[in-house]
Amino acid sequence: MTEDFLHYAWRYQHFQPHHLHTTQGQALSILAVGELNRHAGPDFTNARLRIDDTLWAGNVEVHIKSSDWLAHHHEQDPAYNNVVLHVVLDEDEPIHRTNGERIPCLELRRLLDPDLCNAYYRMLNNALWIPCQNHWHEVKELTKKLWLERLMVERLEAKTEVVGRLLEQNRGDWEEMCYQVLLRNFGLRVNMDPCEQVARSLPLKLIGRHRDNLLQVEALLFGQAGLLDLEFTDVYPRQLQQEYRFLRQKYGLESLPAGNWKFLRMRPANFPTMRLAQFAVLLYQGSNLFSKNPGRS
Repeated sequence: MTEDFLHYAWRYQHFQPHHLHTTQGQALSILAVGELNRHAGPDFTNARLRIDDTLWAGNVEVHIKSSDWLAHHHEQDPAYNNVVLHVVLDEDEPIHRTNGERIPCLELRRLLDPDLCNAYYRMLNNALWIPCQNHWHEVKELTKKLWLERLMVERLEAKTEVVGRLLEQNRGDWEEMCYQVLLRNFGLRVNMDPCEQVARSLPLKLIGRHRDNLLQVEALLFGQAGLLDLEFTDVYPRQLQQEYRFLRQKYGLESLPAGNWKFLRMRPANFPTMRLAQFAVLLYQGSNLFSKNPGRS
């Protein structure tokens, strides 16, 4: 048994999903399994669960044994403080948060279908690059075409939903919405949500007061991202830090936790620090984002 298989089983709920209980006997309902995280931090983010009468929103961590939590030193990592459910094959040891609370645990051993395990390992050990490619010719051409079209529609719907949500939250302000969508997409898939949080915590109108000063624009973005809360020896980061401290006090800003950002398995060009610096230059060079201003480019 591997953790990858447990990830698969949890992600697609390939177990008995009804009348679930934690190892402490609490009733458990899965409202959203969360999004698979292939980078540093908990295995699934943004999950939604109901445990007894309480609705929980947070992360899910998956292990073969519950004691793997301690073996991997998760208790020392603040990124795991908001884990709301520990999914394991076997709970051999209760796991607690740093504040002493026991993390609810779901055991999967008795819930998994043995036939599913066997099918998973057959696919895993298949030597073909695409394990199911020998069956591709059995699918009707019309089915393939409709499937691809549906994927395209679902992708467009997902992007439209984000734009609509932000436009509603900004009360029809297209310029502010465009700014938030752009910064969100600058984070690429991995750091998309933290980038959106930075944009929401730092209104475009506030940045507009300092748009003619690149140092101040960078200070605001990096500072709100929580990336200036360190000790620096180089001159330029210290200048950014000093500038942000002044602007934070002036505008009453609150920075985000630096632990939100992910760097693991990323090329240096896609590091969030590089992407934020690029976005700062975009704001500095362009006076408008949603509507192009011919006076400055």
